[in-house]
Amino acid sequence: MSEPTFFSFPPPPHPDATEWPGTPIGAGNCITRTKGRTAIHDKTVDCSPGLHDKLVKSATDFIESRPPRETLFHDVIIHGIRVRAQTNSPHLMDFWRDNWYSVYEWQHITGLNPPAEPQVMVYAFGGVKGEKEAAYYSRATNTIAFFNTSYYGQLKSWVLGAVGRILAEEYGIHSIHGACVEKDGKGVLYIAPTGTGKSTSSYGLVTYPNSRFHSDDWVYVRYTYQTRDGQRVFLTEIEGNQGSHARGYRVYRWVESHQDATDELDAKMTAMTLDNQVVHLRLRDLDLTQPIKAYAYTSEKVFYLRTNLVENFPLSAVEILRSKAENVPDIDGPFIEKHRSIIDQMKSTLLDPGNLCAESFRRMPADELDTLCGRLIAFDNARSMLDITRVLPAGRVFSNPMEPVHLTEVILLKRNPDDPVVLERLKLDRFMRRLLIGETPEKKREIAYNAYRAVDDKEEIAFIQKIEAEWERRKGEGEECSLYRIFCEDSDVPKTLYEEFELFRVMHQATKCYDLNTNLQKDPTVRNKREAVERTMCIINRTLEREPETTYSLHTYHRLIE
Repeated sequence: MSEPTFFSFPPPPHPDATEWPGTPIGAGNCITRTKGRTAIHDKTVDCSPGLHDKLVKSATDFIESRPPRETLFHDVIIHGIRVRAQTNSPHLMDFWRDNWYSVYEWQHITGLNPPAEPQVMVYAFGGVKGEKEAAYYSRATNTIAFFNTSYYGQLKSWVLGAVGRILAEEYGIHSIHGACVEKDGKGVLYIAPTGTGKSTSSYGLVTYPNSRFHSDDWVYVRYTYQTRDGQRVFLTEIEGNQGSHARGYRVYRWVESHQDATDELDAKMTAMTLDNQVVHLRLRDLDLTQPIKAYAYTSEKVFYLRTNLVENFPLSAVEILRSKAENVPDIDGPFIEKHRSIIDQMKSTLLDPGNLCAESFRRMPADELDTLCGRLIAFDNARSMLDITRVLPAGRVFSNPMEPVHLTEVILLKRNPDDPVVLERLKLDRFMRRLLIGETPEKKREIAYNAYRAVDDKEEIAFIQKIEAEWERRKGEGEECSLYRIFCEDSDVPKTLYEEFELFRVMHQATKCYDLNTNLQKDPTVRNKREAVERTMCIINRTLEREPETTYSLHTYHRLIE
């Protein structure tokens, strides 16, 4: 028998409703009928002739059948890519406007001119007869179509995936589902499945001095070369003297294979500086004795994040309780009693005399405050639009989407209580194997820990299963080989998978990569979850300071943090 949840949602006003008001909390609480990925989710529209045109026609016919005021549209800029959303969902449009930089905001903050026309088009309409609750993506036309769902999380993630395909293909920019923090001038990137501590680790590190919050969910990484005059640039296109050509993610292999070719020293290169200025170079202008360096950029203006963040980052509770919310449920008494210790910790933060809002919370009846706190942690997919600059001082937050942070460490988080290893420096083969298999704590596969990549999931999964079988066969015959070597040998690698892991290969060159197991509650000297989190933060901080080469276990990690 499954464990009771003790939470619920108010019912829809009518069977066809895709969104409706929930019990009030913060600046608003929208309940969506779909609270996760739609049952129908097709990222292979281009493989079905005529499907794209049919989907767009369904959307445009619906627009034309309704009064003009019912269709809302708004353009945003996501790392230089202009995206237009059209919808009849007030909830989707509200969160869309809050989440991203508008065309004006982008230009005002960055000083850069945005593209004149949208490069990604999004249709998201509810109440469309003849269409099921579904999500579709066409790479050929950079079009996303959502029908009869108002869940913002899936829309946001699919848009990021679509933007990521353009950035990788045309610019060689790596889009990563991850969180990033700067500490003492060093950027650390966390890549992890849900439930292993990605948000906890990023917000936790911000409690240390000389740290700045960068990104909560999605990061853009540029891999740069140094020019002979000391400038850092990332290459977008190369025209070789012998007729070769490379664009986007392909430029790194081109440079590696031609760096000693004297007949290519005058190869023409288009590059961009870290602040997006286009420059034209020759191969001879690069100082290839200097290492490739990675620089990370944030994506969101206001962060769309889980409300249960308050469990491990109680400082966020005040602002989350003042923010717009999605799918925050109602709870009952047994839930409060079951989670009494967590709720009491949250209340102590809210009632702290240093909290400017403490007086309003003190005036609230105790049971009402209990309920308010409990609702934030009840449903794992309840979300909030949090402006992190209202939680942390402005100077400790990256608020310009074109301000880079030098990325020096990448940490793959996992939570495996059966593995005694806590921290391990990853060589390339191990790093790639972890990302190719992408196993979550529930043993579910998730390539690069990103369930929303704009790819043909079935094709990629089938390929990985094929090379895993070959890997096991070779090991069974006593051959020493790696999964990544077999990946590189296979000529049938799906293009999207090759693209992604070519960029991860360069990431491994540009940064120090670690595996961190958030399993410290298995250490008998750790008294509770909070202490485990604190020690994990200490491990991350020490890793940035000492750049350890050795492996640490549950028995030896104390040497690192002492």
